[in-house]
Amino acid sequence: MSWVGHRERLERQQIRIDALEGRLKKAQLKNSERVDEDVLKAIGASRNRLDKDASIIAGLVDSAFTWDSGEAYAQARTRLKERYELTEKSEFLTRFMPPSRYNEDADGKRYYYIDTQGMNSAVGDEPEVEIVKVAAGDYSYAVLVDVEVTSDAVKRNNANKGRYAADRTVLLFLTVDAKGEVSDLSGVPTSGSTRHSG
Repeated sequence: MSWVGHRERLERQQIRIDALEGRLKKAQLKNSERVDEDVLKAIGASRNRLDKDASIIAGLVDSAFTWDSGEAYAQARTRLKERYELTEKSEFLTRFMPPSRYNEDADGKRYYYIDTQGMNSAVGDEPEVEIVKVAAGDYSYAVLVDVEVTSDAVKRNNANKGRYAADRTVLLFLTVDAKGEVSDLSGVPTSGSTRHSG
């Protein structure tokens, strides 16, 4: 009997502990959200605007780093040039998306180097977006993007993915204005040289 009574007391205590832990986590989350909101107010940023801009940034990242053929890569470059008014000499297109090399036959059909290697690119996790500065409706961001580059050899030969895949992290800088237009797009691969240091 005493063992049963002791067990019931322990179960009641555990339920109480679980409830208190739940309340503590809620309080910590609420406090963390309050701190985030205070920081946003201090720099003049709005949560709604950040959410909208994050969606725009995700679209840009997908456009730039998701392709599975030479033709898809060329189309992605064209879309980026048109949508974000980039020139062939822009840092982003020269550094991250240079024109793909290809050979052309007598009929004008292109054979892309990307296809001979069977290269594919896709965005891994959601990009990590951090606000850097707010000035007159222009929000400047630093964005970390995980990009996975694979080879068709993985699919063809049912090969070990690790042997034919490379994960790389890219750091982008960009500004989004109040109308959702992107400008100042640049970046650096994490393995590259330091762009600036604070």
